[in-house]
Amino acid sequence: MGAEPTYDIRVKKPYVVRHECLTLQEVERTYTLVEPHHHGPNPPLIIVFHGSEQSSRVFRKFTGGIFDDAAAATGAILAYPDGYHQHFNDARICICSSFETRKRGIDDVAFTAAIIHRTVQTHGVDPSRVFVVGYSNGGQMVIRLIHEAPKLLAGAATIAATQPSPRNFLLADRLPTKPKPVRLLAIHGTADPLAPYEGGEASLWGHESRGCVLSAPDSAAYFARRNCITATPTRDRPMDDVEVTRWREPGREPVELWTVEGMGHVVPSPRKLSPRLGPGTDSFVAAEVIAEFFGLEAAPAEG
Repeated sequence: MGAEPTYDIRVKKPYVVRHECLTLQEVERTYTLVEPHHHGPNPPLIIVFHGSEQSSRVFRKFTGGIFDDAAAATGAILAYPDGYHQHFNDARICICSSFETRKRGIDDVAFTAAIIHRTVQTHGVDPSRVFVVGYSNGGQMVIRLIHEAPKLLAGAATIAATQPSPRNFLLADRLPTKPKPVRLLAIHGTADPLAPYEGGEASLWGHESRGCVLSAPDSAAYFARRNCITATPTRDRPMDDVEVTRWREPGREPVELWTVEGMGHVVPSPRKLSPRLGPGTDSFVAAEVIAEFFGLEAAPAEG
């Protein structure tokens, strides 16, 4: 589909937005592609998955364009997939009755691989620098990718999503004995009303159960073990309402958990959201922290 240049009222944005489509399983799938005006010959790719009942367009507005800005700052190509009927087919068992994507057997792992393949062809994306980010249902999709297609990924980040409990994990009987490690940054609020920080049953305000999940600390520790990290985690408090727990060991892919005290089911950004989702935080911008964790550097200056 054609390019859709994005403009501010006064200043032209430093990227172009395109709405793309491809066909998989006889279904037309769509995604939004953000291409910075200035990027290197083999740019990294960041794929960002939206939450339940959202779309790429809604999520870009929901987050105030913070990922678009991060892509422009780092020269990364950015793709926002659209879920089938506004959901992704993640790895939780307890979405069978409520998600059309599960009922239809939609393969969102293949959709992700297809986006990577196409952007390698069209934009010269470096396939060794593909990163995924997901919020809520999109975070659960990232968890599925880590387990099912880790070779596609150079790094991952989840926001308001934790590892399903063993009884709620679709891939529990398909895990390899020696999985490929994936570096992971997790961001989670302690006052999340939908994806409980302490674990237990996740739901939509007590309705439409999504099944049991691990707590945010236990989930991060799970991924640290998966990355073969045996060292004791370290903790520090870079901001008044943020505690960062880091699992690091030489030669291992790191894991970090950013615990945000009092934050709800939101993506840390300057945008003010519905109070129904719980409070936000002004302490940091998620996209900037994630880009730094991925090791993405500032794009070359124009000139």
